[in-house]
Order: sequence, then structure tokens, then C-alpha cells
Amino acid sequence: MIANFFSKTKPINTLAIVSLLFFIYTLSTLTNFSGTLSFSFFLTRLSYFFLLLIILFSVNFIVRKNKLVKDNSYTLLLYVILIGMFPFSVLDFKLAMINFILLLSYRRIYSLRTQKDVKEKLFDSALWIGIATLMYSWSALILLLVFLAAYVFDKWTWRNALVPLIGFFCPIVIYMAYLIAINKPELLESIFSFKLSIDFINYNSFRLLVPLAIVVSLMLWAIFPTTLKIIAVNNEFRSSWQLLITHFFILVLIILPWPNKNGSELLYLFFPMAIIYANYLQMVEENWFKEVFVYSFLALTIVIYFL
Repeated sequence: MIANFFSKTKPINTLAIVSLLFFIYTLSTLTNFSGTLSFSFFLTRLSYFFLLLIILFSVNFIVRKNKLVKDNSYTLLLYVILIGMFPFSVLDFKLAMINFILLLSYRRIYSLRTQKDVKEKLFDSALWIGIATLMYSWSALILLLVFLAAYVFDKWTWRNALVPLIGFFCPIVIYMAYLIAINKPELLESIFSFKLSIDFINYNSFRLLVPLAIVVSLMLWAIFPTTLKIIAVNNEFRSSWQLLITHFFILVLIILPWPNKNGSELLYLFFPMAIIYANYLQMVEENWFKEVFVYSFLALTIVIYFL
């Protein structure tokens, strides 16, 4: 049974997940391809696939290092399945780069649960957010997560509150100085270009609307019972869970103004969503329900390409 297979962490599980990612990536590329085949095309797509692999293994590292799930492969599996549900998420290179940069920030944010190198973690996490902000201005909202992490992990002091601000503005100030040096000051206003896009016309497509409705419904279904159980237990994971839930809602705010809403922007949400789903599956005792949950997600991933 597939849910039981991924309830463990073994090399064969990782190989299966990477193979699934390659299949989904190839299928997404072919079904959304328009143009002529060339060597540069294959080289570009191959390099993009390696970026997705790096993202996948970064997610795995963050989850394991910070004990955000138990010893299983559900997070990676669900992350890849979510990519398959929204094919355009694997076709936007800029979006993937932003998410990879933000993962570097998340790595430091969630590691604030320990007492080691607190100021360095605060600085590094905000620095990566600053770099992501140069690529998409609304990424700056994730800075709120840094301050929240300092609070929930009992690292809040006024001195620690200043460190993320310094880290955040460092890459921005350097970029501004670079623009002035090359005599392009007119680009300065693009750094904090908080444009709003309210065009949701693409969400009327069944190919996007159906998986989105199912994913959101199951997310709400998973959050409440899992939160109640985690809050009832007095352990250190409770703080990480509170941070994770807030993380999810901050990311929802970030993707709402995304200029080209075709489902690719949902890649922002896959990190917290996969972890929330994984924790829910860990909580469920009925094996048959876990099987139905995973098989339904896999089936939907395939059906999407025929809508």
C-alpha cells in the first residue's frame, strides 16, 4: 500500500519521489509546450529540473533538521503531488528561484527553536527575504514571520528585533547603490513596487479550479483537528506548529497580488501545505483513510491533464 510505503524514510522512497517529480515535470513540459525543439530548450528544461531537485531536497533538509514531521516521507511525496496538481508551477523559473531563496530563509527561521547562533539566524533569514523582495516586492511580508519566530521561540529582545531589519535592508541598499553606480536611478522605484493584481479570470478554468477547491477544502479539514491535538500536548513542536500555520496565511497574502495568476503562484504555499498534510496523516490512525487520501491526490494529479 502506497501510504504505508511512504510512512518510512528509506533511499528507495526518495528515489520513487524523484522519479515521480521527473514524470510530472516531463508531462507538464510536454502538455504546455509551444514552439520548436532545440538543444537550448532541452538544456534549459534540464537545468530547471535540477533546480526543482534542489528545492525538493532543501524542503527535506528543513523538515528533518527542525523536526517538523516524524520519520516519514509524506512531506516530500505531497510536495511533489501538489506540483503535479498545478502544472504551471514547474514552468516559471523566476518563481522557482524566489521560492528557493525563501527556503534558505525558512531554514534559518525554523531553526530559531534552538539556542545556537540566534542573531546570525535572524540576520540570515531576513537577508534572504531581502533578496527575494528584489525579485517580488510582496515577499517582504515574510519578514513578519521572522519577528513572530523570535517571539514564539522566546528569542524576543529589542536588540534581536533590530537584527532582521539590518539583514533585510543590506541587499536592498547594495542593489540601490549598484543602480546609482551604473546610472540607472529610474529603476529604484521598482524595488518596492507593491502592485495589486485582482485578475482571477484564470481561476475559472476547471483545470485550476477543481484541484484548488479540493486542496483548500482538505487543508481546512486537516488544520483544525491537527491543531487541536498539537495544542493539547505540551511540547516544543507546538511553537513550530503555530509558526507554520501563520506562515501559510502570510503566504496566501503574498500570492494574492501575483501578476500572472495561472496556478504557478501556488508554489509559494506548497512548503507549509505539505508539512500540514503530513502531520495530519501522522495523526490519522485508520490506514485505509491514509491510503484513500494519498491515492485520491495521485489520481487528481493525473486527471488534471485531461480537463
